[in-house]
Amino acid sequence: MILRKYPESISNVKDNFIVHFTADESELNRHISPLSIKCSMKGLEKFITSDSVYGVNPGNFLILNEGQECESEIKNKAESFSIYFKPEFANEALKSLITPGEKMLNLSFKPVSQPVRFFEKLYPHNNFIFPVIMKMRLASKVNYDDENWLKERYFELLQNLLLVHRELYREIEKLPPVKLSTKTELYRRICKAKEFIDLEYSSDLNLEKISKHACLSRFHFLRIFKSVYKQTPHQYLTKKRIERAVDLLRVTDMSVTDICFEIGFESVSSFSWLFKNKFGLSPDVFREQYRKYMRKFKFLQRK
Repeated sequence: MILRKYPESISNVKDNFIVHFTADESELNRHISPLSIKCSMKGLEKFITSDSVYGVNPGNFLILNEGQECESEIKNKAESFSIYFKPEFANEALKSLITPGEKMLNLSFKPVSQPVRFFEKLYPHNNFIFPVIMKMRLASKVNYDDENWLKERYFELLQNLLLVHRELYREIEKLPPVKLSTKTELYRRICKAKEFIDLEYSSDLNLEKISKHACLSRFHFLRIFKSVYKQTPHQYLTKKRIERAVDLLRVTDMSVTDICFEIGFESVSSFSWLFKNKFGLSPDVFREQYRKYMRKFKFLQRK
């Protein structure tokens, strides 16, 4: 089933379904969600749960478990694409894929008598999930609402979600504490802090504010964050800001000074130095070279 807007009551839809629409603005009131995958093919859609806020954009996807309270909002044009799993379908399919001998799953999943739970967080698009999502998006765009074909894709997604889940818990097992439950909680907090940076990177952020969001001491947070993401929080924040600067230089006529303050830097000279250090060009020269390349590219396309 493919819908072109969020239904009035998501819990009343008794089958697997896709919600796919483009809107300048949209709001989805708080509701109880089934297991679902949230994507945004263009723009940003913000999902708010009882304990976190997630900014879903074209580079990531969000997994929400069955029973999670959720609401969402779009403030600027975005293409929303959400995949919802019928609870009975998801539980039966996942239980059929879990074998008793798999130690990792025995540790990380609830007992099979209860719904299977995934780690709720933003995941970068990967080779397991993204190709299947793109197949389903294409089917939606051409109104290919074939029940049997879609059911196979839902099963394929669940199968691949398990692969992602296994990889995630392999990463969690590398964290310093001994107990898996402690490692899992630490990882959850670190992910929450990283998602806080993703949403608030243009604000005045520092180690104290970010670590407080993770409910960890500054030095403990710094050590665990670096263990998980192979960079410090400051390095990650700087990378996020520079990536946004590149987007703004490419698609807007904003001055370098305006871009600097828009993305959260307080000093134009520091921003320009960091940018040049990464790309070998100043922001102004980068924009000039990019536009020159695009003009040449468009000219060659017309030939």
